[in-house]
Amino acid sequence: MTKLVFFLILSLLAVLVIPAFQSASAHSELNSDSEAIGDYEVQIATIPEIPAADEPFKLEIRVLNYASSSNILNSLNTQVSEVDHFRMGIKIFYNDQLIDSIPPQDYRGGQFDTTYVFHESGNHIVEVDLYNAGKNGETLNYEFNVTVLNVFGPLFTYIISAGGLGCFGLIIWILITKKKIKAKH
Repeated sequence: MTKLVFFLILSLLAVLVIPAFQSASAHSELNSDSEAIGDYEVQIATIPEIPAADEPFKLEIRVLNYASSSNILNSLNTQVSEVDHFRMGIKIFYNDQLIDSIPPQDYRGGQFDTTYVFHESGNHIVEVDLYNAGKNGETLNYEFNVTVLNVFGPLFTYIISAGGLGCFGLIIWILITKKKIKAKH
């Protein structure tokens, strides 16, 4: 009877732990970053968070302006607002070689979204050039790292989950056989 209760409790715990393996994810801000130069801040994010090679993803860029904030704490950069419009160009590098670029264009609003595909896994550098944004109309340059994984990225989560479940099963097997050996003696 005690073995049955012990087995039922362990089974219930296993059922409760399995969903935790399915919701495992990478660092919540791996490909989200921001950089402030002067009165402007550029934020970048990817959706999904970690793009896969040869898979389309959404690249989001947001431009904020500290100088247009209407708060006295502006000098502390505590309140920001999106710009009304901006002129921006993008260069994408892989292994220090330019692989793609988006020519300078004017954008309305403070956000730019595009669908893009990286063809190689690894670390890509996205260089954002914000034109006419400096004190004398110069270009401000922002650099961001974007990590791209191959399509086998989620496979490692499943391997670790399987190893944990296998270890859990081995411990249960040891406990059950140990009790059977004691019962025979």
